[in-house]
Amino acid sequence: MGLCSSTNGIKHSKSQSQILEKSKNNNIESYEMNTKVPSQPLKEIKKKRSKIIITNRISNKTNIDDINKTFKISDHFLGKGLTGVVRTGSNSKGELFAIKSIWKADVAQNELFKKEVEISLMVENDNIVKCYEIYEDNSFIHFVLELLQGGDLFDHIINSPNRKLDENEVIELLYQMLQALRYLHYDLKVAHRDIKPENFLLINKNGKNIIKLIDFGFSTFLPENGYMNELLGTPQYAAPEIYKGIPYTSKVDLWSVGIVLYNMVNGTHPFNFNNGNQALISNEVLNKPINFDRFKNPQLKDLAMHLLERDPEKRFNVIQALSALSLMRSDPSQSTIPSEFNPNIKKIIFILNNDNNMKNEINKLFIKYLDMLAIEKVYKCVVKKVVVKDDQDMLSCKLYRTVEDFINETLKADVSEEFKKNLISYKQSIDPKKLKTQLINIHRLFNSSLSARKFLHKQRVLNEFKKYDKKNKGYLTYEEIKIIFNSPSKQQCLKNYKENSKIYFEDFYLIFNDYHDKKIPVLGLIKRTLSTVSSNLSN
Repeated sequence: MGLCSSTNGIKHSKSQSQILEKSKNNNIESYEMNTKVPSQPLKEIKKKRSKIIITNRISNKTNIDDINKTFKISDHFLGKGLTGVVRTGSNSKGELFAIKSIWKADVAQNELFKKEVEISLMVENDNIVKCYEIYEDNSFIHFVLELLQGGDLFDHIINSPNRKLDENEVIELLYQMLQALRYLHYDLKVAHRDIKPENFLLINKNGKNIIKLIDFGFSTFLPENGYMNELLGTPQYAAPEIYKGIPYTSKVDLWSVGIVLYNMVNGTHPFNFNNGNQALISNEVLNKPINFDRFKNPQLKDLAMHLLERDPEKRFNVIQALSALSLMRSDPSQSTIPSEFNPNIKKIIFILNNDNNMKNEINKLFIKYLDMLAIEKVYKCVVKKVVVKDDQDMLSCKLYRTVEDFINETLKADVSEEFKKNLISYKQSIDPKKLKTQLINIHRLFNSSLSARKFLHKQRVLNEFKKYDKKNKGYLTYEEIKIIFNSPSKQQCLKNYKENSKIYFEDFYLIFNDYHDKKIPVLGLIKRTLSTVSSNLSN
């Protein structure tokens, strides 16, 4: 599709990959949720700090208390990133949160991640997800986040009539996006640098649809001169100056918003990202005329043209964009055009929430009943055809199935009867019309399930590690490791370590898997399956 949910969907040359591909440590995808937002902000009584030895502490702004003293974290996975997962969690009052857990070793040396921690804790805006607190221990960083329930903007567009949004709804959503950017650019002096539909989540609050920006993995504080140099971003939303490799300002966020606006109105992307030729892709972004003919509202079309201005000096900043949009919202003669389907906002959000619940329920069945081998078997049955194939269609870069098609193909796989029974039962509970019309993003479903499995496996190994690290030192000595791996054949795994070595968890994890792979190739299977699925889904 012209619109891609991961930077890994495009293959780049060595130089361009530095410009456009996400770092392994920061490509944390948006999560999806289906439960209540807490009615009150998080107000927990601060407990006495426990004596926890913290190695490689990320920030002095993180909380080093044990998160499990304050929150009960469930095994309900809401989404995933390359370095961690998002699950639901609750406090002593029963309030629900999204807990984003990231393996610390994956990000400890990453300066962008340290900025994400700092920026996340600073943000206070109605159109940006709230981060209540960040916990840190030797193994994890846990973000305690506002739990939202409406899915992301990408899926909302995909599952709307004609796979595009009514322009009256677009104006309201765009206004909230720009309010979030105004706050970041002018109040916090922060550039987001990864604006895309997947990074906007939707909720229904007091009968009104609210959109909230997430993911500060690429964010940074603006330098005094306003110009930045790090060449990064999601290819489909990166501004021309990123492709050119020249210094840029926070206006790169406005170009990205312009692409999102184009997505919402057209259901397509203005450029073709499917040919895999980086030179052709770059040429399109830098030179191809953009077709605005599908915009019905002339004022909205004019705004889109100012946002998608290739010359950053002429491109609108966020204040100019908000001024133009405010005129459309306040003056009916400027903004109101005949609606294609006269959308009822409450109805739209109700449908949105139900659709998101559907995906979450299927994902829960995958994680509960399917091991790695079974997930791979399902993958081979399901990934056979592309529902829509069009050079610039939003579906053309990823694989989608209707819920009905997906479930029917899944049931053909050689998997447990218990899983099939539960899947059939769930299918029977769904509105038949939704079965035929609701689409599932295969890329996200498989990657989310596989990553959840990988996370759970690593967590089990951590529990083993903690059994032997009785003094909570954060490491095991070489002598302690020799006791665990107590035979000559097992101790072959220790050949790269010296007798005075301190073996931290990440090393223990590799040793553990090196030994167990001889009988149960868990890590090898995880790596192979993730690699196979991801590469095929990206092609």
